[in-house]
Amino acid sequence: MIRKILATAFLCAAPALAADDVVMRAMRDELARSMKKLQLENLQKPYFVAYRIVETEGCSAAASFGALTGASAGCEGGPEARRPFRNMGVEVRVGDYARDNTNFFAPRMMTGGVARPLITGGMGVPVDDNYDEIRRQLWLTTDSAYKNALDFYAKKKAALENRNRTDDAPDFSKEPAVTLTETPEPLVWDRAAEERFVKELSALFRETPGIDNSSVNLTVNSWLTRYVNSEGTSYVRSSSLASLSITAETQAVDGMPLADSEVFRARSVRALPARDEIVKAIRTLQTRLDRLRKAALVERYTGPVLFESDAAGELFLQAIGSAMAGVPRVVVDDLRFERAYNANGGLADKIGSRVLPDFLSLTDNPAATEFQGKPLYGGYPVDDEGVKTAPTVLVDKGILKTLLHTRALIAGTTHSTASRRGTGPMPANLMFSADKSLPLDQLKAELLRMTKQRGNDYGIVVRRMANPMMETVGGRSRIIIMSGGSGPGSIEVEPPIEAYKTFPDGHEEMVRNLTIVGLTMGTFKDIAAVSDTPAVYTAPVRMIIRSPMMATSFMAPAGPNLVSMVVPSILFDDMTLQPPKGDIPNLPFTKHPFFDK
Repeated sequence: MIRKILATAFLCAAPALAADDVVMRAMRDELARSMKKLQLENLQKPYFVAYRIVETEGCSAAASFGALTGASAGCEGGPEARRPFRNMGVEVRVGDYARDNTNFFAPRMMTGGVARPLITGGMGVPVDDNYDEIRRQLWLTTDSAYKNALDFYAKKKAALENRNRTDDAPDFSKEPAVTLTETPEPLVWDRAAEERFVKELSALFRETPGIDNSSVNLTVNSWLTRYVNSEGTSYVRSSSLASLSITAETQAVDGMPLADSEVFRARSVRALPARDEIVKAIRTLQTRLDRLRKAALVERYTGPVLFESDAAGELFLQAIGSAMAGVPRVVVDDLRFERAYNANGGLADKIGSRVLPDFLSLTDNPAATEFQGKPLYGGYPVDDEGVKTAPTVLVDKGILKTLLHTRALIAGTTHSTASRRGTGPMPANLMFSADKSLPLDQLKAELLRMTKQRGNDYGIVVRRMANPMMETVGGRSRIIIMSGGSGPGSIEVEPPIEAYKTFPDGHEEMVRNLTIVGLTMGTFKDIAAVSDTPAVYTAPVRMIIRSPMMATSFMAPAGPNLVSMVVPSILFDDMTLQPPKGDIPNLPFTKHPFFDK
């Protein structure tokens, strides 16, 4: 439902994308000139050049306890005063598709005593459609990228002269040319209305003395990406995201820090839920945190654990989703760096092995936009390299089939999975499917049956987990060590936020400050059962980049850093949870000043 306060919202005029788009014309013209004339004497010409310009615009407003704490300076004057920010990336390759200047790392980036900058992304570009200046910027950056490419190519060939690589793959895949033009949606922002809105929502925390810190943050961002390459691919891709995050912090009766949040997302500010729905969610958050403050600790628990909906999505995203990206082996001229750049989290060596039970499969589908009427926010029509999207089966009946990768191929592949987002591969919309499943009530009954079989008095149900990319509101030093003595090969994940002891008679007791101990990839092979009603869960993901920064990197993000998941509730046969280790901060010595009256 559209919020009433936006009935008179301002519209920022969409960037002009007429047939004579000045930016695209400048990119195409300079690309044609580079492919025709760019060559140093007696050295190779580029076999591939690509230009990408990302135009971003954003507005935000934040409030705490009824007071405005932040607002976008660029949005103060309304749409007529706002200017987008443009960021340019240039990619130049010499050699050929089988072997070129990329996927190489040399710790000493010196050639003939001259040091050149290696980053050819993240460069600012004029925002006023000045054709000559845009071409000048492209020319300068292309010249630098070409010289770097020649240096790297020569060093890479020298490093490989005395080596025989048995698990090699081409450095770059050949992909069909794609043409796409999307019309950008206007960015909607009414500064006065939005600031009033976040102040009113944040003032609701004046009714909860137990919550000592809280924040309401409303942001809207838009991305317009222009891309051309020497193979004939060109696209104009548009995306936008509005996000309302409500975060609160408190401390338990023994001083342990507690935090929780609610996040609403939509394609625009106007599409966010109605105020009444948001207020209801804040009331639920307040009640949950108040109960959590008084909840009991569990000294240590080992047994069956049920992760429901959002918790299952967050657990999979942190433990498996971020590891489903594959990068090629990097050639290093100093073999001491070999392990640092070619570990890949161990998953490259698991292709063909079982990583999930045989009744579960996993597909990444960037082309999907919704599931059962619920929006999916991770997708796109073409990836950042202009490769058209298609579903990729990652796990089939428990067996890992491949990893997501870009045009920088991994062993055993011939084409990109259209997964380039920013500097490397990243999941988009991860969708689970199950050959056998149970209704949720039967899944809970199975949890209790397994609990009794193990001789435990209760089982554990987890309904919410923390996300490592969600910002905290306080910034104060209230951190305790969350690790629980995990062994080799363990996967560190954020702790559960909302968890319950579940007893044989069906009643539940909330517990707090649990951490998951000893989680490994093998844990997921022993999933006992899943529900028959998958939920949609969306969250930011933290990717581990295992390749060095190359002269071909596109640095600017071209869309939101989100992954959507279609995931069932998951019942694990065996898992260990315990309180965090370390020192516990003291409670405040005096009361919150607002409530100390």
